[in-house]
Amino acid sequence: MNKIGFIGYGSMARMLIDGFLSSKVITPNQVIVSTRSKEKLEVLSTKWAGIHLAKDNKAVAHESKILFLCVKPLEILPVLVEIKDSLHADTHLVSMAVGVTLGDLQAFFNGRVTKLIPSFASEVQEGISLVCHNDKVQKDDLQTIESLLNSISRVVQIDESDFEAAGDLTSCAPGILTAIFKNFVEAGIRNSHLSSQTAHEMVSASVFGTATLLMKKQLGFSEMIARVATKGGITEEGIKVVDQSLPSVFDEVFQKTLEKHNKIKSMIREQVTHLQTKSPGS
Repeated sequence: MNKIGFIGYGSMARMLIDGFLSSKVITPNQVIVSTRSKEKLEVLSTKWAGIHLAKDNKAVAHESKILFLCVKPLEILPVLVEIKDSLHADTHLVSMAVGVTLGDLQAFFNGRVTKLIPSFASEVQEGISLVCHNDKVQKDDLQTIESLLNSISRVVQIDESDFEAAGDLTSCAPGILTAIFKNFVEAGIRNSHLSSQTAHEMVSASVFGTATLLMKKQLGFSEMIARVATKGGITEEGIKVVDQSLPSVFDEVFQKTLEKHNKIKSMIREQVTHLQTKSPGS
């Protein structure tokens, strides 16, 4: 019972496993994985020789010191009920499921529990990993989890009450920001004779350069805008439009995403009640 386990092998689990192993923070023989798709496991074992492929979720739970639950939100608690008798008292559970609270998880496992929201930017060792922990997680546990996550990202510990909004700003950001860049590029193409590829390359390079400047020079957003948008200049005219139009757009973005968060949470609450009724000894 000393392995790092993964139940589920979707895109996020793949990103974590590839990142941990590529950074050499762990070795393949420390990892054990189960998933419903045997084809995915075959690909995984070919890529990382020595990795352990489990016959089922219970086997992963039994062998794992740290166990990442990488299934969909409405699958988390049923999986936890399935494996609870195979878990050890000192297993450290790490859940990546949106809408599933620490309290939900503790209803079925009275041990160390961490919530994690990683980012796809971690595929290139960038981005933010959001974490929060229950009171069973001790200093040594924190250091172990953070050593793993620091190998692929920057770790930020926040209050669970801020998880939804912070997740929108980090985990959702690659998708939302890319949608903005896409629309920006398409507007440029409509108002020029540039090809799609040329415009895409221009904006992608500009985005990368801007992000690098913000991070390396430690510039605030307003400071960057002030440097680029000289008074009476062309950029200033564009920013006036952005400042006028985008606040309401992003207010609506957060309204819609938070509504979705709350809907999932409501479904999880119902699921907790149902599962506890079926398993009163939980």
